[in-house]
Parts: sequence; C-alpha cells; structure tokens
Amino acid sequence: MAPFLQSDRIILRPLEEDDFTLIAAWSNNNEVTHFMFTGQKPLTEEQIKQTLISQLAGNNTIFMAVDKETKKPFGYAGLYEINPTARKAEFRILIGDKDFWGRGHGTEITEMLTYYGFDRLNLHRIFLGYTEANEGARRAYEKAGYVQEGVLKDDIYRNSTYYNTVRMALLRDEYYTKYHESYKNKFQ
Repeated sequence: MAPFLQSDRIILRPLEEDDFTLIAAWSNNNEVTHFMFTGQKPLTEEQIKQTLISQLAGNNTIFMAVDKETKKPFGYAGLYEINPTARKAEFRILIGDKDFWGRGHGTEITEMLTYYGFDRLNLHRIFLGYTEANEGARRAYEKAGYVQEGVLKDDIYRNSTYYNTVRMALLRDEYYTKYHESYKNKFQ
C-alpha cells in the first residue's frame, strides 16, 4: 500500500489485514509492552483485530511504521479520540520490534504525527501519557516538543507494581513557533 507520510527512513502507511498477526505478537510480548497501559493478556489475533477495527471506525488514525530501506514493519502509532470540535487528539505509539529501540525512531514518528495533527488536521492540542519509568519515551517526547502537564500517581498497575503516568502536551502556537519549519521540511 502507498505511504501515507514518510521521512528519509520511515514510512507511515495505513494498517493492513496482514499487520494484525504482527501487532498481536507485539501486544503479547511482556518486554515490548512492559510500560504500556494494557489490560488482559494474552490477547488473540482476533481480539487485536477487532480492537483495531473498532478503533479505526472511530475518530482515530492509526498507521503502521515501516523501515523505508528494508520495508520491515517495526511498530504502529496514531492519533486517537480526535475531537474536531475541541481540535485535540491523543498520540499513542508502540515500537514492537526491539531492533528499532533506542535509535530515534520513536522521536521521528512522534514528530511525523505531530506535523500531521497540526498541519493537516488543524488540531489545537495533542496530548499523550507514558509510564514515568519509561525514560526512552520521555526523551522522545521532549525532543519532539512536548512538555509535561502533570503526573497521575499510582495510575497503572502492572506486574505487581504501581506506576505513575506522566501527561504531556503540545499546543498549536508552541508547535508553529518552535517546530513547524523544521517538521514541514522533513516529512512528505
């Protein structure tokens, strides 16, 4: 399928039926989802498929992230709960292939969908949340321009441990003042 948005090394394309098997494998890998806000496990491929189909039918845009050189899918991301009246959406991402961790792909995808949200969807606010212990996520989001708004204490319970959720956001005026020129030249 044709790319929706791309950079020098990443293609974001719409989800395809073949992606559900890979997403199910990532979703059931405890190392991959350690910091995610997930519920029951294991999930069947059919459960993953139905969840994604339901999300795609709502006000969400979800894309598979593919390595441009090898054509290998390595994660997925999107803007969820897009509210056209309030002009806001929640950003979510999962880098499922561990070979792509720590190489800047999360930052780049965050930038790509931030550009898409502000430049193409005319959003006013994009927000996100991450588990406080996930330092890689924090660095990626800060590099992409997001600022912390608050902390939800003991918000997530995973593996017999409570974790704080950090909430971050980027507003349209901040984006256009600091990031728009750089982002518009990076992505097509």
